[in-house]
Amino acid sequence: MLENSAQPLASVWKERLVCGLVFLFPIAGVSLHHWFSAIFSILFLISLWDLFRVKGGVPLFREERIWLWLCAAFFGAYLLSSTVNGWGELQVKHLGVDVRFLAVVPLYLMLRRYKSAEQWFLAGVALAAVVLAGQAYYEAAMLGKPRAEGAYSPNLLGPVAALVALWLLACWRRFGRLRWLLPLLVPVALYAVAMSGSRGAYVGLIVMALVWVAMYIRGWWRAPVLLLVLAIPLAAYHFIPSVKYRVDDAVSNVDVYIIHVEEGRHGAPGSAIRFEMWRAAWMVFKESPIVGVGPWDYQEAVKEHVGEKGLPELVAEHGHAHNAFVNTLASRGLVGFTIFMGMLFYPLYYFFKTRRRAPQTAILGILHVVGFAVFSLTDASTFIMGNFVAIFLLGMTLFLSRHVAMVHAQEEAQ
Repeated sequence: MLENSAQPLASVWKERLVCGLVFLFPIAGVSLHHWFSAIFSILFLISLWDLFRVKGGVPLFREERIWLWLCAAFFGAYLLSSTVNGWGELQVKHLGVDVRFLAVVPLYLMLRRYKSAEQWFLAGVALAAVVLAGQAYYEAAMLGKPRAEGAYSPNLLGPVAALVALWLLACWRRFGRLRWLLPLLVPVALYAVAMSGSRGAYVGLIVMALVWVAMYIRGWWRAPVLLLVLAIPLAAYHFIPSVKYRVDDAVSNVDVYIIHVEEGRHGAPGSAIRFEMWRAAWMVFKESPIVGVGPWDYQEAVKEHVGEKGLPELVAEHGHAHNAFVNTLASRGLVGFTIFMGMLFYPLYYFFKTRRRAPQTAILGILHVVGFAVFSLTDASTFIMGNFVAIFLLGMTLFLSRHVAMVHAQEEAQ
């Protein structure tokens, strides 16, 4: 898998190191603290060395330059909003997370040179399915926990497991003789999703699966596969008590919230408090619509609005708005929000537009973006927490660089 036939020995070992780290990245991130961040940081340091030492190579294509500029600009929006609103302890503390949107530039330049890096990543994803299921079984069956949470949170374990399941489905034709493993590994990853109790992961999984069916399955197979995709979550709801409880609880909370709104009352039970948090974020956004109130200043800004139009005190107990889109709009304003939307959805546009030229790489990128977009509807951690940011950036780097290379190689061959 490594392209080492005509490379100097040092380059061969560096490529092996890089591909080894890429292989390890998805395996134990939900089980061991700092796994995702440490590997991302090591890869960045290697790429930083390359930035000054390695010359030549294939120039960046237009699509790659656009996405990298958007990533760097998103970090710039963090600096702009923090400077305008004043730097505090939280802004300095979380700078190390946001700087990754700038660090991805040299990382991208390095990884695009290794065509086998994406294959090693997918090999790691296959092993990650087993690790995720083992973690979920240990916590749910042996420790008796109501939700599998791993080293951090069910809201990390669940989405990661959902991504792993769909990444594996998307690379069905690329596993060659090992293709028979996928019917075993995908259900294993789905078990981890179910045991996490993450409702955001449930929704993201269903949406990604529907996208996969729409884009991947052709002919008369589409109808039965679609029925199977819909039957799996229904079966999980009816036969797995923890799944049923989490879904019923969310539905009940939303029903109560709607009744409160219709009666002119405010406040929200359980998970429905997110609706009030989004309302609070909108109030905050109107105070500073251009650059926002500052990254991580949502909580302090919201406290000033508690009681206004019935806004409950509970909304001020959270550090972010539990929606990446709303949170970005409030914290970085229209400037940061516009850049954020471009950074997230420009690759989706490109993957979709060029899907027929390189379908096997396009579907991975599309599922990656769709998954993060759906997870972000109920959680802001996807773009403000180090683990999620590392997963998003490394995954996008591997999928986008490989897809762009495949598309342009096909165009040159025509």
